[in-house]
Amino acid sequence: MKNKSALIKNGFALLIAGVLVFTFLGCSSGGNKTSPFQIAFCSLYVNESAVSDYGAALLNSIPDLSIDGKAPLFTPMIMGESQNDNQLSNDPMANMASIMKAAAVVSTGDLDVMIADMDNGARNARSGMFMNVSDLFPGEDLSALGTRLLSFDILNTDSYQPVPTGEKTPVCGISITGNDQMKKIFGDQEIGVFVVANTKNLELAQKVVRSLL
Repeated sequence: MKNKSALIKNGFALLIAGVLVFTFLGCSSGGNKTSPFQIAFCSLYVNESAVSDYGAALLNSIPDLSIDGKAPLFTPMIMGESQNDNQLSNDPMANMASIMKAAAVVSTGDLDVMIADMDNGARNARSGMFMNVSDLFPGEDLSALGTRLLSFDILNTDSYQPVPTGEKTPVCGISITGNDQMKKIFGDQEIGVFVVANTKNLELAQKVVRSLL
């Protein structure tokens, strides 16, 4: 059993190494290749059929999301930790694979917008993945959004149980909790929309965010 466990761990380590190599090669050889506009939907629970319906409706309302004839990608990413150990989705390896997938498409500049629950939004905000909302809409008065503007506690991870340092991330997301389209995808969760800092399609990302407000 120990040997089998070791093989699984070693296999997973090789998988991680392979993904990292693939990501590096993608970064160095991508050149001027045009990538489709991409939105990721990140949570432990995502209704993939509702994602497809939303994507079709969004493309119909914002046809410029097709870039050089390439249709946009609407990508469900199942990630998170369930409080119920019986949930099949609470698979640490599957969760890590989804996190790696998200990191890979961000590192290659192939992800533009992330719509996520608060856990996933917070984790990625702390890593600096998202653009500041003030940079997303420069010069605009955002006070009308009030408490919908999202920033997250920065955590001290030196101890076993991470604790807030008293500092916060920049305001990098907007709450869209209660949006009817998002409720079909995520259910009754708190949801935010975030623009990836290295998006190559800022104007399109702005249009997507505005469509959700």
